[in-house]
Amino acid sequence: MKRWHLHAASFLLTFGMWGCSAPSGIQSVSAEEAPKRAVRVAPPAYALENAFRIADNGQPEEKKRKKARNADVEQQKRSYAELLKNPKSLDFVATDDLYRNIYFHARQSFVQDVPEAQLTAGIISELENFLSQAKVDTKPLKELESIKPVDAFAKVQTLFAGKVDSSLLGYATMNGMLEGLKDNYSVLMTPAEWGKMDEQLNSKEFGGIGVYIELDREGGNQLTIFEPIEGTPAYNAGLLSGDKVLKIDGKSTTGVTLDVAQTMIRGDAGTPVVLTVERDKEVKDFTVVRGKIHTITVTNHMFPGNVGYIRLRAFGAETGVEIAQAIAKLKAQGAKGLILDLRNNGGGYIDASVDVVGEFAPNNSLVVYTVDRTGKRREYRSHHEGGLGIPAVVMINEYSASASEITAGALRDHKLATVVGDHSFGKGSVQQLYNLDLTAQKSPKLKLTIARFYTPGGSVIDKQGIEPQVMVDMETRYVGKVDKDVQLQKAVELLGGTVK
Repeated sequence: MKRWHLHAASFLLTFGMWGCSAPSGIQSVSAEEAPKRAVRVAPPAYALENAFRIADNGQPEEKKRKKARNADVEQQKRSYAELLKNPKSLDFVATDDLYRNIYFHARQSFVQDVPEAQLTAGIISELENFLSQAKVDTKPLKELESIKPVDAFAKVQTLFAGKVDSSLLGYATMNGMLEGLKDNYSVLMTPAEWGKMDEQLNSKEFGGIGVYIELDREGGNQLTIFEPIEGTPAYNAGLLSGDKVLKIDGKSTTGVTLDVAQTMIRGDAGTPVVLTVERDKEVKDFTVVRGKIHTITVTNHMFPGNVGYIRLRAFGAETGVEIAQAIAKLKAQGAKGLILDLRNNGGGYIDASVDVVGEFAPNNSLVVYTVDRTGKRREYRSHHEGGLGIPAVVMINEYSASASEITAGALRDHKLATVVGDHSFGKGSVQQLYNLDLTAQKSPKLKLTIARFYTPGGSVIDKQGIEPQVMVDMETRYVGKVDKDVQLQKAVELLGGTVK
């Protein structure tokens, strides 16, 4: 009898735009570093009463730039080029048992029921992609149309025996079934991909250059420097926001995913990495010596007029403690208003967003709730008595996702802060991680969407996002550049301060 499921080692994540090996390369901000495990902390406050809608954009509607939205993410074909060159780099053996484990979890736990025919269509589509890249005739795939998806793995192995590496063929079949779910966040992670994610989630330091990267959806998905982190090797080497990364150590970045790019950039501290960059139509090599990158998620500043400013880059292990310290510091300096900047923040752990909202909300306030495929509701509530006691603004933009949207939605619904900026990305789903084979030293992991988020007021986050109360349109590259950051200028103005 075949074994359909092994015990699932799992935890909940709220990743939005970076990190987790999404099947279709979300064109959004990624980070060389990702958040870690969440901590405790807490407190709450008060919203501006004069929340109103404005549009700081004089352009006609038809000329507005295309913005990142979860509902608009375009499917892209997965590249198997590197694996076909070196099949052993897959680092696990794809078996029918593993495939059936994936099928079992998808049928039992995925957030919604999916027709069998849709799963089969996903398998055929992905195998056409894989076999085309492997230069193998795809005509035999017609035979899969009458096969149940649970039996597809064995049939595929028979159809293409000896024509291509069997594990790669099985891996593509597994990917195809997940493609059939039509969910960008339900993915199969290879041991190497999981190892990188685990390191990112649970480490405070890693060897890297200190840069946020993205795939520029308006530039052919070109790998691009989104923002170098001040004081890091990337910043000191002269890399700038908007730099197009054409090669990494001589290897072309055409078609790479953010996960692959992260892996190529990161390495042991003290080792060099060469980034071939195009800037203003000129191409130049930057040799950057990797260093130990400490992932600080919270920074703070005081603007004239005693307006405190906190920028939160990710919802990670130390976020709760760091934001509590930042708020205490700014209030001790006499802050009369507070800005929480969640722009370009792709998310992190649910618990970390609960900690952040806890700094603004009374004890036991509802922060967010989830609903699974059975209709079961799970609530997340603040766990400290708090109260900011001063007006607050929370800032979001098109790259604010997941835990950022949870936080902004809770502060808005409880009237604890005015939301300023641009419509958020709309990533409001919960992923659970399943270890597919506990008997193997190196096992692939299944990251599967099991529930969706709702704000305290019942608003759907997934593919809807959070709508600002004060809308200010601005290109994301100006975030943090005070003289051009009109969103920040508006936020400071609403609190009675100035940026100069």
